[in-house]
Amino acid sequence: MSLSTSTEFPEGYGNFKLISNDGVAFHFPKFLLSYQSPVFEGMFAACSPNAASSYELQLTEDSDTLDCFLRYLDPKKKFVPPAINLVRPLLEASRKYDVPAIAEWWEEQLMIRWKGVPASPDEIARPMECLAVASQFNLEKLARIALRELIKAPIADLKSDVTFESRMFMHLISLRANRVDWFETKFASFYATIPSINCNSSYYHDYMHKAVKVITRELYQEPSWKTINRHLSDWPVYCSHFQASQSLFNSWKGEIEALEAELPELPSHE
Repeated sequence: MSLSTSTEFPEGYGNFKLISNDGVAFHFPKFLLSYQSPVFEGMFAACSPNAASSYELQLTEDSDTLDCFLRYLDPKKKFVPPAINLVRPLLEASRKYDVPAIAEWWEEQLMIRWKGVPASPDEIARPMECLAVASQFNLEKLARIALRELIKAPIADLKSDVTFESRMFMHLISLRANRVDWFETKFASFYATIPSINCNSSYYHDYMHKAVKVITRELYQEPSWKTINRHLSDWPVYCSHFQASQSLFNSWKGEIEALEAELPELPSHE
């Protein structure tokens, strides 16, 4: 295979040549590899002290992954946050070469993103992909945060092409079902009171029966306070009973938001 040379790590940049599986050569300082990675440190320690100062090593990572990995190791380089398709191979490389700081950085970025502070790029904050990767690399705190976000997310957000651990996915489905059941219990208790409300307008009873059915149906797709609030924003006010019902639903907001802020437990390993 003919080799091309990395523009970021050209010949002369370092005394150790790393070759990606797609034929790109990265020249990197040997001392920096040794300092950042115990795996490389052990490899160099095992070499003969009389060996030449210049080496090369064929790696299994592709050039995009290797470029991102080496940028992280080199303080002189600007580390470019990886697109979601590079996160998994990058974390695999960080585990293979024993550089846990990369996984810690990725977790930190996600924590920032889910606290409402923009992180770049946005793709790394997609909860389904994050849950899959967190599950694979045993990032428990991140997995719990991703589960929290996915319990209340629109069902379309659960679609993903990434390889997923079935145990974690079934746990997510169970958590969403439990959340839907919680909402159904809330609305069932309200629904049962509708016939007993003495309202001169039959429109109230008809509207409430239909509204509760519509909201509970939509909660199957997105079990969150946002689903309820969408309907409250254009709530009719034909009489005081409409206002009382709106106030009742609004009174649930604090309870629901507290529930949505809880970190769920991870599935057992049994």
